[in-house]
Amino acid sequence: MGTLWQLSSLVNGAIGLARSRLFSNDAFLKFWAGQAISVLGSLVSRLALPFLVIYTLGATPMDVTWLRIAEILPGILVGLVAGVWVDRLPRRTVMIAVDTTRALLVGFIPLLIVLDRITIPAVVVLAALGSFVAAPFDSAYEALLPAIVEPGQVVEANAKMSAAFAVAETAAFGLAGFLFELLGGAITLSLDAVSFAISAITLWAIRSPAARAAPAAAEVSEPVEPFGRALARGARFLLQSPSLSRLATAALAQSLYFGISGAIYVLYVSRVLGVPPAVQGVLYAVGGLAALAAAHLAEPLAKRLGIGSAMVVSAAAAVVGTALLPLAGGALWMVVLFILGQQLFGDGGDTVFDIGLAAVRQGSTPNDILGRVGSIWLVLTSTGLLVGTLAGGVLVGMVGYRATLAGAVGVRVLVDGHAIPPAER
Repeated sequence: MGTLWQLSSLVNGAIGLARSRLFSNDAFLKFWAGQAISVLGSLVSRLALPFLVIYTLGATPMDVTWLRIAEILPGILVGLVAGVWVDRLPRRTVMIAVDTTRALLVGFIPLLIVLDRITIPAVVVLAALGSFVAAPFDSAYEALLPAIVEPGQVVEANAKMSAAFAVAETAAFGLAGFLFELLGGAITLSLDAVSFAISAITLWAIRSPAARAAPAAAEVSEPVEPFGRALARGARFLLQSPSLSRLATAALAQSLYFGISGAIYVLYVSRVLGVPPAVQGVLYAVGGLAALAAAHLAEPLAKRLGIGSAMVVSAAAAVVGTALLPLAGGALWMVVLFILGQQLFGDGGDTVFDIGLAAVRQGSTPNDILGRVGSIWLVLTSTGLLVGTLAGGVLVGMVGYRATLAGAVGVRVLVDGHAIPPAER
C-alpha cells in the first residue's frame, strides 16, 4: 500500500508539473528529476549510516556526535570560499564535479564493509570528506534554480522541488530500515553512490544557456574582484537587508534544534523508546508524506496568507510537532503515535517554512551574488547545526535524552515567530 501511495504521489506530482508552465522548461524538468533521485539516495544513507554505526559497530552517543560533526564542520570551513568560487564559475559544472566526487566517496563505504575493514573512524573520515566537497554544490544549487526559471516561478519551483524531495523522503525512509535489516549496510549505502552518478548525468544533460554559462559577474572584462571584497559584498547585502537578516536568525534557531535533536534522535528512538529499524523506517516515511502534502500547500498558502504569515503558521506547527518527541513513552503503540505526530506536524511545518525561506532569499538577492549570500547562509545554519550537535552530545550525558530534546524545542519556541520580519507578514 505504501509503495503504491508513493508511486501515486510521484505521478500526481508529475501531473501537477505538467499543468504548470514549468512543464515546458526542459532544464527545470531534468534538474527536478535528477535532484529528486539524488535526495532519495542521500536519505537512504542518512538513515542507514547511523544504523551502521549503532547496530553494526556499537557506537556510543559521542561516536554518533562525532559522525554528525564530521558531516557539518568541513562544510563550514570551506563554505565561504565555495560561495565566492561558485559566483565565478558555471554553477552546473561545479555541481557535476561535486556529484562525481561524492559518488566515489560514498561508494568507498560499501567496499570497506565487503572487505570487513569498516570502522567508526573510517566512516567519520569519509563523512567529513563528503561534507567538504558538498559545500560548493549547495551554494551552486541555491543560485542555479532561479537562473533556470522565470522570476515569477521561484516559489512554485521551490515547492515543486520540495514535493519531489518529500516523495523521495517517503520512499527512502520507508525502504532504508527494511533494506538495512534484509540486505545489510553495503547494498543499502550503494544506492546513494548510484544516485549521485545519476544526478551528475542529468545535470550534464541540461542544455539551457543560463545553466551552462558562468554568472554575469565572471563574464565581464573588468578585473576579478578580490576574494575578501567579494565575500564582504555578499555579507553586507545579507546583513543590511532587514528581512533577510531576521529570517537568518529564525533559520539559525531551527538549525540549533536540528543539531541537538539530530545528534541523539536515532539513539533515543532506538534505545530509549525501543523502536526497531524497520518500524523506524515506516515512521520516518510518514514525515515524507507530511512534507509532500505541505509542499503542495505551500504556494496556495503563501498566496492566501502572504508568505510571511504562512511561515509563521508553519513554524508554529513545527514547534508543536517537535514538542511531542520528548513526551513519547509507554507501550510501543503509544510511542508510535507520538512519533507520528512529530513527523506529521514537524516535517510538514518545516517544509513550508523552508520553502518560504528559500523563496524570499532567492527572490530578493541579485543572481550574481546569490552564491555568496547562499554560502554565508549555509555557513550560519551549519554553525547552528554544529553547536547544536555538540550541545546534544554533551547534554544527553548530563541531563538525559528527554530533557535534552525538551531544551532543543525551547530554543525554537524562544525565536520562532519573533524573527519573521513584519514587512514579510
